Amino acid sequence: MTIDLEPRCGLPVHVDIKSGDLRFGHPLSTPAITERRMWDMAPVWAHPFEAEDKVLYQFTVPLSLPGDEELWNQAGVGYGIVVCPPGVYGGEYAKSFGHYHPRPAGSSMAPPEIYTVLHGTAHYVLQKSAPPYDSVSDAVLVEVNAGETVIIPPDYGHLQINPANCPLVFSYAVMTGIKSDYEPFRQRRGAVYYEMANGGPRFVFNPRYSRPIPLRFVKAAELAQAPFLKCGVTYLGLRDQLDKLRFLTNPELFPDSAYL
Repeated sequence: MTIDLEPRCGLPVHVDIKSGDLRFGHPLSTPAITERRMWDMAPVWAHPFEAEDKVLYQFTVPLSLPGDEELWNQAGVGYGIVVCPPGVYGGEYAKSFGHYHPRPAGSSMAPPEIYTVLHGTAHYVLQKSAPPYDSVSDAVLVEVNAGETVIIPPDYGHLQINPANCPLVFSYAVMTGIKSDYEPFRQRRGAVYYEMANGGPRFVFNPRYSRPIPLRFVKAAELAQAPFLKCGVTYLGLRDQLDKLRFLTNPELFPDSAYL
């Protein structure tokens, strides 16, 4: 069984519910896809376990319809799709590795990112820090349901968690050419909080961070980060508003209303 993502993303894309694989229709050609397998994730679980040869999540390179590539290139922004199948591993819900965006040359802030959930429910763990990432000054969990959007503010490391029993599929829009920094999460075995699935406390502080910090809870439905995006976070909606997305490549333009 597949689910048609086009009503929410604006592109001819389906996701296979059982396998989590993406299928691309005309006029999209099948893009390069990066997979993260279970053994890739070994450094960031709360409780290490024996890894299998299994894909835990995958993401596409930036996508574009014929004739659109130059528009996206000129804006310096890429739009892609991420799939995270459901599961519980070592007591944790399925998640991604976690990363920070490095600061562009000449900027005092790291680039933000736009996430829109196309299917399922996402918990995004955000943690504010800066090189050398020794401490976290803010920790937030944002719940985002299908059709909702969250903007990751500058200087927040982040990862997605799939707390549901169906595939999580979401789109991203971000500055192109970014070399995400995974090392701070590797060194500390994950984010500042783990989301556990098997009884006990739901959210567990990661003791490898220097000091405990409260975890704030936010629902995307209650946010008004960028009103102009409310009805236009599909591929086509973003493509037609690229002039309003300059904050993705120039973090100093990040709107005050978009902070959490």
